[in-house]
Amino acid sequence: MKPTFSFIHAADLHLDAAFKGVAHVSSQVAGVLRSATFEALERLTQLACKERPLFVVLAGDIYNQEDQSLKARFALLDACKRMDEAGVRVFIVHGNHDPLVESEKSFSFPENVHIFGTEGVEQVRVENSDGELVAVVHGISHGKHNERRKLARQYKRTEDDVFQIALLHCTVDSVAASEQYAPASVGDFAKSGIDYWALGHIHEQQIVSKEPFAAYSGNIQGLHINEQGERGCLFVTVEDGQSTIRSHTLGTVQWKIIPVDISAIEQLDMLEDAVENYLDGVVQTLPESCKGVIVRLVLKGRSVLDGELRKNGAVQEFTERIREGQMQNSPFVWLKDIELACKPDVDIKAMRSRPDLLGEALTVAESLTGENGVEELRESVSELYGSPAVKRNLTILTDVELEQLAAEAQYLCIDLLEAE
Repeated sequence: MKPTFSFIHAADLHLDAAFKGVAHVSSQVAGVLRSATFEALERLTQLACKERPLFVVLAGDIYNQEDQSLKARFALLDACKRMDEAGVRVFIVHGNHDPLVESEKSFSFPENVHIFGTEGVEQVRVENSDGELVAVVHGISHGKHNERRKLARQYKRTEDDVFQIALLHCTVDSVAASEQYAPASVGDFAKSGIDYWALGHIHEQQIVSKEPFAAYSGNIQGLHINEQGERGCLFVTVEDGQSTIRSHTLGTVQWKIIPVDISAIEQLDMLEDAVENYLDGVVQTLPESCKGVIVRLVLKGRSVLDGELRKNGAVQEFTERIREGQMQNSPFVWLKDIELACKPDVDIKAMRSRPDLLGEALTVAESLTGENGVEELRESVSELYGSPAVKRNLTILTDVELEQLAAEAQYLCIDLLEAE
């Protein structure tokens, strides 16, 4: 029987990275957000020092090189020193946000740390406290922000009859991703003969393949509204050559998108009560380790309040009122924004068939919500995005966002063109 050992798989720490879409937060929330990535690293370090795995692997994007944050780099150094004192080794590859360039070599890490280079895949043999060879860790770092080499194809199992781990920051072709860095496939993994692929880059924790085993550990702290729920690392136990994993939460702040059906709500004060009840319910579901939650409410259903909510500035004023009532909660609740996915309490199909300007406008707006309509919409705004100034300040809209705008235009037409 082969020796049993354990290791921690973490990635995408993005230390000191700014949270997106949370401008003008209160000073209380701002303080928690500034420290959130560092607190997640602290929890990772505490886990390693308490559980004493044989080693920790960090699969890239430990910080954002473009931020030039010395605080982030010192935090990593301090964490590695503490793990060294606990007898835990650390293996690091660099990713697209923290490529291994000369400036990254300006820190002297303790002897327990091995940083993989960029020229070719390196192998490190790992022994346990009894001096037995129990694992081989393979790795290669990104050498630039836009790494296009198919690095996974360079990995190959050594002849050692032990558990072997590949550490790589990459995009697997079976996983949806807008940015393709160090593109790889499950087929590449299988050809390597390696037992466990510890991946970084995709922020959602997920198993990519079971044979060979390949997983993204996800990021340790969500950074925007599309990174919902708990975030953390994978604790891997290897027994007789077989691995088992368990997820461990590290993040201190969560993001949530909450749908609220307002079909039966007829007054704004009733809506306020309903929203506050939803948010209070969210707090009750949070784990003790969570310091706060950032929420987007999505109002749905046909409602008599639709027109009132769509008036200029109404949603923002309502949002600010809700925020005031939630700031005393612990964990805190910060209402990021409210999205109007509701509809007016009218028969829009009947209105569309009317032989007047409103009927014509609704018909045109509906035609722009299909696949062909989206292409027409994109073509109509292409000239706007041709301006360099606009490109710097506006995000290019997705097909879904364009369809949402076309759908919302129908209700705006009703508000503006329907006679009182």
